Amino acid sequence: MEVVDDEVLLEPIGRCCRHRRRRRRAGLAGFGYTHGMGRRMRFYVEPSPAGGYHVKARGSHAPISRHGTEQEAEARRDAYAGAAAARATERLTLRDGSVVIMRPLERDDRPLVQAVFDRMGEETRYRRFLGYKKRLSASDLETLTAVDHHGHEALVALDAETGEALGIARMLQEPSRPGAAEASVAVVDACQGRGLGGMLLERLVQRAREEGVRRFTAVLLTRNRAMRHLFERAGAVRVTRRYGDSLELEVELPLETEAPRQALRAAAAGEVHGQPSGHSRSRR
Repeated sequence: MEVVDDEVLLEPIGRCCRHRRRRRRAGLAGFGYTHGMGRRMRFYVEPSPAGGYHVKARGSHAPISRHGTEQEAEARRDAYAGAAAARATERLTLRDGSVVIMRPLERDDRPLVQAVFDRMGEETRYRRFLGYKKRLSASDLETLTAVDHHGHEALVALDAETGEALGIARMLQEPSRPGAAEASVAVVDACQGRGLGGMLLERLVQRAREEGVRRFTAVLLTRNRAMRHLFERAGAVRVTRRYGDSLELEVELPLETEAPRQALRAAAAGEVHGQPSGHSRSRR
């Protein structure tokens, strides 16, 4: 899974009818590629057993989206390839020296959301969704990428060398509670304990302030102490509700000062007791 520079390389779909027929006989309506760092990222169109066409990413069996016509599916496939090739906005160094790229998640980034989910183990998924979840449906992917960068904001972290998606932080403002937004952070298993959760949360806090958000809410498992510690570095934490093995938190975000930034950077550097797992769990 990769994000590269602005170059997008697409297989010349339709250039040769013979090639197009061959792909159809194989059950594939064509491929879209991004090309650059590491390996290629490939998307393809496949007929759906229920009718219509699915767009899928190589390496994942779950469809990213479903469309009524092959033309619509091919257009969406190309859009996914273009989004995956978008230039990233910020390069950051994790505590082990590896470099990540962080940028806003876009509506065409369903493949990245799917990739993060695929690289989360069973326990990580349980903490993220407060229950066992084997797969993301097309509806789930649509909801998780329905960002407008105001009421619904999300940031994605990518490996700078391979382009693989490593984690996502998001906030969803609550219309019934002005100034509040539900926040969550998810980090793939292979990248936990390296400070990425703290970096994602720090930048989410910055975006929250820009949008006038004064507090975060979050639902966590009571045993997810690492994420609670991380929220405590962002602001004053108050438990507003307990039920079963879960609790609901409210995190009061302080005014713009260096203190919370330094605390979150300390967490990212490994100076916080209980390393951030990146497992804060949203009800969504």
